[in-house]
Amino acid sequence: MASQRISVKKTNRRFFAYFWSILILVLVILIALRWGASVAAWEVVLDLRVPRVLLALGVGMGLAVGGAVLQVLFSNPLCEPYILGISSGSAVGVVIGLSSGLSWNFGGLVGTSFLGALAFAGVLYWASHRIHRSGLGKGRSVLLLIGVMLGFLGNSLLALWLALGDPTEIQNASTWFFGDLSRARLSGAIIVVTLVVVICAAICSWSSQLDALLLGEEEASAIGVDVQLMQKTLIGLTSILVGLCVSGGGVIGFVGLLVPHGVRRWVGASHRDLLPLCALWGAIALVFADWVSRWLWRPYELPVGVVTALVGAPCLIGILLRDVREVD
Repeated sequence: MASQRISVKKTNRRFFAYFWSILILVLVILIALRWGASVAAWEVVLDLRVPRVLLALGVGMGLAVGGAVLQVLFSNPLCEPYILGISSGSAVGVVIGLSSGLSWNFGGLVGTSFLGALAFAGVLYWASHRIHRSGLGKGRSVLLLIGVMLGFLGNSLLALWLALGDPTEIQNASTWFFGDLSRARLSGAIIVVTLVVVICAAICSWSSQLDALLLGEEEASAIGVDVQLMQKTLIGLTSILVGLCVSGGGVIGFVGLLVPHGVRRWVGASHRDLLPLCALWGAIALVFADWVSRWLWRPYELPVGVVTALVGAPCLIGILLRDVREVD
């Protein structure tokens, strides 16, 4: 009887988690589409806000799910695409593709963006294995520092491009580097949302293997998980996610860090529920942040990446201080 009651409680908890998440997402979308628009302005809503909200949905889902996966793959709760420099690598890929004319560009999406993300993620994968084999006691901190340095490297390359590039393009590019959804196009937004949903579904199929990896690589291998295949596959899928997000919305930080932390505290560490709920709350977070960026400072508009950083940076400091207190 006790086990049945526990099972019922877990089922009810899952139901209410999904119910409230979907309800809040619908409310946030309605606010983002309707707030501040008169009845006569529905043409503006359809032409400008619908693509923007769709793009925010896709980018938020991709960043949150990507952050949750990276935290498991690199055994570090502070990992996310922005902090590890993967987003900067994707931005470098965009710049190289546009400058060289080697990439396709459709609906505002640049095809080489995921190659830059994959290159930086590959460096992190190699570094994590070196750290694991060396048995460094502070391997998590070392990996995080490597990611931060990769971010600095990517930002330096972007700054170099800005310094040497066409002055007429610098203003638009600088806004995009801070995260910008204002130039969303319906075709590109639909592509982003569709591909993000498909890739997130593919990542969710690895939920049980990700749960096993929480025990450690040796333990996961002992119960039949092909750890290297899983890591390479998920790093590739995550790189495509980050590439889509950066190509469509620029460099947006902290969504992939804060959303998994919050959802994990709510429903636990099981990826069967963690990943879908991260997708929902990533969408909620970015749609809401984008609405704040264009409504709070009217008639001016802030890059959405600035809004997420203003919230995310203090939260990251709080997480670090909490971890220090727990160690003490």
